[in-house]
Order: sequence, then structure tokens, then C-alpha cells
Amino acid sequence: MERVGFAMKLQPGQEAEYRRRHAAVWPELLAELRAAGARNYSIYLRGDDLFGYLEVEDFGRFRRHMAASAVNDRWQNEMQGLIDPLTDPDTGFHRRLDEVFHLE
Repeated sequence: MERVGFAMKLQPGQEAEYRRRHAAVWPELLAELRAAGARNYSIYLRGDDLFGYLEVEDFGRFRRHMAASAVNDRWQNEMQGLIDPLTDPDTGFHRRLDEVFHLE
């Protein structure tokens, strides 16, 4: 199991709208994330810093699946203007964080 931590930035003044949209994440997006192999997916917010965490068996497969997903494209379009995804140009995914500690 691969644990993936990543960072994003919330645009100033968008906290309430970001929270509102995540209170009702589309069921089809949730299904797509599960089909891509994601588990234990969480997003945390502090100020304008967003921290995401998920677990996958194969991160490359997960990225390929989500990159080909029309529902993910729609969701990403919905998030434009609310966040800076801090995309890593090498992976097309958010900037990953280095794991420092994990209690199994």
C-alpha cells in the first residue's frame, strides 16, 4: 500500500465555497476514485493550506485512471478559481509531500 500526501493552496476568500462543495462531493466522483484504487482519501484545511492524503496500491495506475476520467475533469473544472492545485509537472498530480513518520 502506498500512502500519498500532497499539498494544494486555497485561493483567498474561498474557504466557505470550498467547504460547501466538498460537503456534497459527487457520488460519481467518489465511485471513480474508488475504481482508481483510492482508499482513506482525506483533505485537511489550515488557513489557505490544503493537505490531502490517500492510499493506493499503485500510484501510477491511480494517476492514469484519474487523468482519463471525464468526471474528474469536470470536478477539476469546478475547483478552478477555488484552489491552486500545485501541480507537479513531472507527474501531473499535486506536489507530493515526503513521508517522515508513519505508525503502522
